[in-house]
Amino acid sequence: MKKTTTLMLGLLALTFGGALSVQPAAAKTKVKEPTEKKAFTAQERATIKGYRQQVKGISNSTKGMYVQKPSLKKSFNPGKLSQKYINATVKSVNFYRQMYGLNAIEANPQWNEDAQYGAATLAAANKGLAHELAGIKRPSYVSKTAWNRGVDATGYSNLGEGVVKPYDNVLNYLVDSGAADYIPGHREWLLGNTIEIGVGQAGSYNDLKVFEGGAKCRAFDPQAGLAKEVAYPKAGVFPINAVEDGTWSLSYSVGTGEEATKPNVKVTDNTTHKQVKVTHVTNYNSETGYGWFKTSISYQPAPSKVKVNHAYTVKISGLGNHADVHYQTKLFNLRK
Repeated sequence: MKKTTTLMLGLLALTFGGALSVQPAAAKTKVKEPTEKKAFTAQERATIKGYRQQVKGISNSTKGMYVQKPSLKKSFNPGKLSQKYINATVKSVNFYRQMYGLNAIEANPQWNEDAQYGAATLAAANKGLAHELAGIKRPSYVSKTAWNRGVDATGYSNLGEGVVKPYDNVLNYLVDSGAADYIPGHREWLLGNTIEIGVGQAGSYNDLKVFEGGAKCRAFDPQAGLAKEVAYPKAGVFPINAVEDGTWSLSYSVGTGEEATKPNVKVTDNTTHKQVKVTHVTNYNSETGYGWFKTSISYQPAPSKVKVNHAYTVKISGLGNHADVHYQTKLFNLRK
């Protein structure tokens, strides 16, 4: 958060008598932020209570996370995650998917094994993140066979570093903060047209396998239709914890094949009745995009203006291949 400095200036006023007098400026009063009770209706508070109860039932612990701990120095063994840790990751993804009425996903046992090789080879090298381990040198004690399994896995996965707890990893992918004009592909894989994931964690490296290439890919079934539209944050109540410092987005698919144009995006804080500055408006079009969305629109409301217990109206127009979007979202603190 940027540090701001407020300067107080005295007001120089000219009286009717012609003499100059200095009058102090009226002291600025701090705007009182709305309470949760005031910001939300009784029905909305009931929904929020339900979300909090659900998330409390999701483990975010690393205790007993391994059935077999990885060996990452001198000798290599990818290790194996406990079913408890894998289940917590799946539950975390499904917690957010059910907010949108999406199908629940499950862990694919083979993908879990693949993802564990991805995470473990990244951790053994400990040189940061790279899909297909591009540019990373294989440690001598990691066999070529094991390394190649890591190469393959990391090419089909969301990759993360620095987070170990299962729910926190999922939240990190959903927030999907990054550089300017960053397309929220990690988010879209988790909220897209998918049915399964693979979970890998070694040290501080995470590999979440989200698709597989060629005929083996079960994530995208053309017979089941296109990925369902996802506005992020969604209409209605939504956890501020999942949008703070991240991009907002609109992801959808259309059957016409028309590409979206760069839209006009307006975000208004309905609590303060002020427009929020929006930057980094980006449109990305692909026949086989992240999460199998064909169009991805992303934008960045000023982070300092994204506040808990505030309501925001989002207006997205001029898409070219989609009707204008207009909805309200209300942000609450999930961890209460």
